[in-house]
Amino acid sequence: MITIAEVSRKLIHLINLIIPFGYLYIVPDKFDMMLLMTIIASFFLFIDLSRNKIKFIGKIFDRSFAFMLRDHEKKGRLTGATWVVMVAIPVIYIFPKEIAVLSMIFMSVGDIAAGLIGRSFGKTRIGKKSLEGSIGCLIVCAIAGILMNVVPIPVALIGAVFATVFEVLPIDIDDNVLIPLGSGTAMAMASTFI
Repeated sequence: MITIAEVSRKLIHLINLIIPFGYLYIVPDKFDMMLLMTIIASFFLFIDLSRNKIKFIGKIFDRSFAFMLRDHEKKGRLTGATWVVMVAIPVIYIFPKEIAVLSMIFMSVGDIAAGLIGRSFGKTRIGKKSLEGSIGCLIVCAIAGILMNVVPIPVALIGAVFATVFEVLPIDIDDNVLIPLGSGTAMAMASTFI
C-alpha cells in the first residue's frame, strides 16, 4: 500500500530531476555546477545535522518533513534528500556530463518506479525490496535512457541494469548514492567499449 508519506517522498525524487536537467540546460559548465551543488549541499547538510541539535530548526523541520521520514532518518541519519544533493558533486566531477546527467535521472525515476510499483504490486521479496519494484525500476530507467538519447542506447541500457542492481542491493548505503555512482561507473566503463 502506498501512503501519503511515500507519495511525498517520491514527489521529492521527481523534483530532484532539477539537478540533472539544470546541469544539462541551465548551468552547463562542470565546475560552475559543482560549485552550485556544493552550496546547496552545504545548506542541506547544515539543516540535516542541525535538526537534532538546534531546537527551533528541529521544530520547523519536523513540522514540514517528519511525516515522510524513514525510521533511520528520524533517528538522526542523513535524509535521502541530503544524500541526493551531496552525491551530485562527485557524480558531476567524475563522469562525462551525459553519463552524470543520465545516472542522476536513473536515481530519480528509478527510485520512484521501484517504490511505487513495489509497494503497489510487490509480492516477490528480494530482501526488503521486491522483484516487481525492481522490474519497474529497470523498465523506467531503460525508457528514460532511450528517450534522453545522450549516450548510445546499449550504454544507456547497461546503465539502467546497473541502476536497478544498485537500487535493490541490501547494502547499508543510501540508494541515492549507490544508483548514480554505480550506474555512472557502469556506463563510463561500457562507453569505452561501445
